[in-house]
Amino acid sequence: MRLKPGLLRSLAKLSLILAALVLVSCSPERRLAKQFMQNREPAAIMLLAPDFVYKVSYKLPDSAVLAGVPDYLTDSLLLANTDVIRFVDDSIYISAFVSGFSSALRQTGYKVFSPEQSGEFLALGQKALIINIAQAELEEYFDSIGEKAQFGDEDLYSYEFFITSVNLNFWFEMSGMNHNDSVMRVLFSQQILSDRVDGGFRYFPFTGDVKYIYSVDSIDARDLYFAATKAGELNATYLNDYLLNRYIQNKLPANHPAQKAYTYDRVSGTLKKLKVWGLTEM
Repeated sequence: MRLKPGLLRSLAKLSLILAALVLVSCSPERRLAKQFMQNREPAAIMLLAPDFVYKVSYKLPDSAVLAGVPDYLTDSLLLANTDVIRFVDDSIYISAFVSGFSSALRQTGYKVFSPEQSGEFLALGQKALIINIAQAELEEYFDSIGEKAQFGDEDLYSYEFFITSVNLNFWFEMSGMNHNDSVMRVLFSQQILSDRVDGGFRYFPFTGDVKYIYSVDSIDARDLYFAATKAGELNATYLNDYLLNRYIQNKLPANHPAQKAYTYDRVSGTLKKLKVWGLTEM
């Protein structure tokens, strides 16, 4: 069966229209994001790890305990008053973070090198980055949580109590190798780990009593080691987000700021709109 010339022209026009719609629907930012993931620049990253973890306590003991204590001993006394971070082994914690960080970077498509592989890293002769985990810090403190409830026309009930939380803080120094962007940039990220709480208000109809009943599963050093691994994986995503969106902005005209930011999901292998920036440039 032969198609009429008029029908052929109509199909050709329809194909052009569909192609144009596809191009319009794909924004410049998205096209550049795909280009970044395909080209992978930089392709190699060297990770430098810190030697120890800073530990800071904001859990204040009785003021009478601190009275008369010299300033140089205050930090040690505060650290001794913590429930979690004083038991953390620095080397285990740092190794867990670096393991999660490097593993997730490799899954994203980067080649990752340690300082022991510096010769191989320098011999690549391609665009590369050095990421120095300049400082890792743990901050332990009391965090207040509360809940409110109302039963029928009864008064509003509220209950508040304290749990332990720990901030996992990281500072990264990023500098380029073998290309023009060799200016060192400092990036910061923070994750939070808290006691796990299960509870709520209960109403006892026979007595009319309302009580708040809860249980606390307190975090310990093992939880922090696991959290360090997950923080490493998360910060690898954050770093790729930072590099990807900086690439987009650099490729756009100077007077055309990016309208959209993207993140790469290494599990699904897809680009998605970025909702939260994980790294803050200092």
